[in-house]
Amino acid sequence: MAISRRGRLAVLAVSTLLLALACWAAMQGMSRLSQMRAQGEWLRAEKMQLQNQLPLIEQRETYARQAQEVKAMAARLGIDPERWTNRRVQRSPALISRQDAETLLRQQLGPQGRQWFAADRFDLAVTSPQAGLFTPPLPEDRGFSLEMVGEVYFPFEAP
Repeated sequence: MAISRRGRLAVLAVSTLLLALACWAAMQGMSRLSQMRAQGEWLRAEKMQLQNQLPLIEQRETYARQAQEVKAMAARLGIDPERWTNRRVQRSPALISRQDAETLLRQQLGPQGRQWFAADRFDLAVTSPQAGLFTPPLPEDRGFSLEMVGEVYFPFEAP
């Protein structure tokens, strides 16, 4: 069973061709593997970024749910948002007597609590070291230092 020289050359040529095809397929596979690894790294980075954003998204969902609950509660109570308005209040820090401070704070609540003040900043402080916010005024009492910044919400009056 001796194979002729031509037969051996044909087997060698076919083997070489198959080896070349196998090398080409291996190189294509290596290239594809490299691309898949790069894509995997990119996906891992995107996953980490999305996981970092998840608490913020959950917080926004909570706020949206709470806003819906407040709207539903307002509807149950018969409060029509179209009948309410607001005004911006901005009072720089200034000395004010205790009586004037009380009057100003009562004005923020309105008659029978029909309006309210939503403070962005509110600071009420005594001006002398011996005075207290909740103690009777001393003879040398100069009042309070009062600063208010925020919104006053109140209903439109019925016609």
